[in-house]
Amino acid sequence: MKLAECPQHIVLQSQPRLDLQGGNALKDQVLALSAEHFRLWVIDLAAVEFIDSSGLGALVTALKSARRQGSRLVLCHPSATVKLILEITQLDRVFEVFDELEAVFLTDSQLLSA
Repeated sequence: MKLAECPQHIVLQSQPRLDLQGGNALKDQVLALSAEHFRLWVIDLAAVEFIDSSGLGALVTALKSARRQGSRLVLCHPSATVKLILEITQLDRVFEVFDELEAVFLTDSQLLSA
């Protein structure tokens, strides 16, 4: 899992498989972030080819961690398969999901100016 940091946000790039191993790697990254404060957490799902219940659990853990810190967490670049899984599990109602990273930053700047 790679991550890119900016002063106000962080972008986490997920592994291709969000299964038990990939989900645990994501959880470890998220738990390491709990000592730092970013206003916006972005999980980039562009590379994700497979996701199971462990991966979904890791995403929920990330959302809870972000909310505990008063941060916003969004998902971006989900494949059609990942989108379908989020819809079937109704997690698309829980997460903010964006097709493009630029849209995330556009809505974030609109929230700041409101």
